[in-house]
Amino acid sequence: MDNMENPNSQSEMTPPAGIQPTGFQSSDLQPTNLQTGSLQPTDLQSNGLQMKAPEKTIVQDADSDDSVFHVFGNAKTVEFDQKLASQQINMNPTEKMVVEPLTGSSVVYDASNEQGVPENGFPAGYGPNAGIKRIEKPVKPKLKERIKRSFGQMTKKQRRLLVIIPSISLILIITLSLVAMVTGVFATDYSKTYSVAKSIKNELQKIRSNTNCEKVIEYNDNTFTSMEIYQGYVEECKKAGRGISEQLIEEMGDTAGVLKDVEVNRRFEAFKVALNESKNGNAEIEKTLNLYSIWHSWILTEASGDKSHNGFEWSEADIKDAAKILIESGNEKLAAYGNRWVELKTEAAKAAYKFYHTSESTEVVDYAEAKNDMDAKKAAFSDFQKEKRPDVVTEFPLQQVNLANISVKFEEMYSFIRETYQKNYNKRVGGCKELINAIICD
Repeated sequence: MDNMENPNSQSEMTPPAGIQPTGFQSSDLQPTNLQTGSLQPTDLQSNGLQMKAPEKTIVQDADSDDSVFHVFGNAKTVEFDQKLASQQINMNPTEKMVVEPLTGSSVVYDASNEQGVPENGFPAGYGPNAGIKRIEKPVKPKLKERIKRSFGQMTKKQRRLLVIIPSISLILIITLSLVAMVTGVFATDYSKTYSVAKSIKNELQKIRSNTNCEKVIEYNDNTFTSMEIYQGYVEECKKAGRGISEQLIEEMGDTAGVLKDVEVNRRFEAFKVALNESKNGNAEIEKTLNLYSIWHSWILTEASGDKSHNGFEWSEADIKDAAKILIESGNEKLAAYGNRWVELKTEAAKAAYKFYHTSESTEVVDYAEAKNDMDAKKAAFSDFQKEKRPDVVTEFPLQQVNLANISVKFEEMYSFIRETYQKNYNKRVGGCKELINAIICD
């Protein structure tokens, strides 16, 4: 009690039994300015906090002389200094966020004044929470505002570049346009299109004037037309049946006029459709022409054999060899005729040989009977030829290419290309008559 009564005593405090000394000295306590009447205020500042001693008098109890009281007994109140706190940097700003909507520029969204989700589960602005302010989506800034904001953020150098670069670009575009108008560098070149169209026209005229198909029909049964000449007619007729050359059509499709001009392309496609429709019967035309060629070869072989063998004096081997072309033709009707021809021709040849070449010195011959048999066999063969000999041209008609639709579509395309080329004439390439004040394309 002596130590407690004398707070300024320098003697050590004796700890109770069982408690280790802490090394705490009463001398470590700093004196407090306590006066009888009132407590003097002491200001403490730390990170915006101001601590002030209460102005009211603190009544000391009987233990006010205790050293612990000198440490913890001075009651102080803590007040928040808002002005000082607002000067500090907020290292974790959660009230304001940068929102980047999909439809506009980034905006700053201030959530400090927004209320949280109500506990009753109803959204803000609905039901019992109708009075609560709803969180609205950020409004997309108008274009004018965004442009104004962008201009406001630009430096002086950036503003100059914004004016200079578009101006230079515009000048370049105008210059190139003028050069293109004068020189025609970027204009569609119709010269190649017109040139290929003229080639197609010439080929189409050759097909129209091609008389080889008529000659194939006319000379099919003519024994005075050699096989070489007749085969030439057949090949030329096949070319006419194939129509326009595929190479010319592909070349036409690759020209600038067809690729760049929609109207030229549309007419070219219509012409190609007409060509494809006419080619559907090309296989039948060639098949028919091959039959014509086989039959003409047979006609020449038969005529040559009759001439060299005195009509019916053929050997059996020669007869079979001559009819082989018919039997192996692949045509059922020609093959049947060839087999029957071999049979009757062989019988007539044997009867003729018996009548003309049998000698009485070797065998007894009844010439009257032999002659009657020969005449009967020859008559049977002749009747067979008259009745069963096929008329190839009639039974297998040649369906020639119908050029009417092709010609109509080509004239539509060619006329348009010619007129277009006259308007966009390329003097370096030429191809048309150049008059003083006009261009005339054939």
